[in-house]
Amino acid sequence: MDYDPLSPAAINDPYPIYSKLRESSPIFWSRRMNSWVLTRYRDCLPLLTDADTFASDWTRAGHEETGSAASLQELDPPEHTPVRRLFTVAMRNQRLDRIGSHIRDLADGIISRRSRSSVSFDFTAEVARPVALLGVCELLGIERPPVRSFAALADAMTRGMDAGLLPEVLAPALAARTELNRQIAGWFDACDTRGLLGEVLAGAQGAGVSQEAVWNSARVLFLAGFSTAVGAAANAALALATHPDALEQVRGSDVLRSGVDEFMRFDGPVQGTTRACVQETRIGDVTIMRGDLVMALLGSANRDPEQFQNPDDIVLTREPNRHLALGWGIHGCSGAILARIMIRALLESLTQTRGRLALAGAPERLPRATLRYPDRLPLSFHRLETRP
Repeated sequence: MDYDPLSPAAINDPYPIYSKLRESSPIFWSRRMNSWVLTRYRDCLPLLTDADTFASDWTRAGHEETGSAASLQELDPPEHTPVRRLFTVAMRNQRLDRIGSHIRDLADGIISRRSRSSVSFDFTAEVARPVALLGVCELLGIERPPVRSFAALADAMTRGMDAGLLPEVLAPALAARTELNRQIAGWFDACDTRGLLGEVLAGAQGAGVSQEAVWNSARVLFLAGFSTAVGAAANAALALATHPDALEQVRGSDVLRSGVDEFMRFDGPVQGTTRACVQETRIGDVTIMRGDLVMALLGSANRDPEQFQNPDDIVLTREPNRHLALGWGIHGCSGAILARIMIRALLESLTQTRGRLALAGAPERLPRATLRYPDRLPLSFHRLETRP
């Protein structure tokens, strides 16, 4: 298969391509990505949950050290366990309801102003990014950096995930990482007992977690929390703008809990993730050798008709909805909680407006394979006609 995730067709709409892959080549070797590629839900789920066979720490599968420092997303048990426990307990101790309320207040203010005007606006820049940055900074207990400059850092680093396909994005990503590390050092120096970062710093030594692991996991959480929340919110807004019946359903019934996950299943921000095979195994009819890389196309798995009835439709009452948009298992996305809080706040804000959300131009997307969302999303509110 010559599947190219950076082709114009894949960037614009990968889901028809995913459908053809599931039917013709559900498991295939990609020379372009130097990995096996999985497209079906039933094959992707074990990749995420079986850490004994599929490693996030690729050195367990015989790969050389890359020089990247260990974090929540790059460790496997048993080293992963105390780090995850430390961050999970700290996460549960945060006032997530208060963070959600502040996110809702900010979203309400922006959307309310925009709904009273017929002038178009860029949802990604004007809503998703400032709201996501507020949420992740309140979660960590740090001061908010300027939105525009931090968004540029985050974009450079997330594009760096695709350096194997686009070598030219590596240098900007490394420069952005250096700058983000400099900012994190300032957070550590100024940190008090507020927020998640203060709590993990205070508990790290007693939990047997190194300062380095806290440092790198904090960076991953900050970046993943921001980028995933931005992507999830922008994708949900695009879905609402192109499916007006879904917005009316949100307004007319209590579907927020199930609706949040349905929007992430329908068009999740994270399209794929890769593991290294630790020991020879079989997936379907294919033998995977030790050291082979294996990519799960999460976007494809979430539209698999074997797992989801009418997968190309937005079904806000869909239950159960065991989508893989934010991963699964011990390496589930670090930004999952924030993404859910943010989409719920967005839906709640939009239910308070009487305007019809509509596209005001074509969404613009940078060439990215790992994260999918519109970098510029021009929207407008059209006033609904009132019936006599």
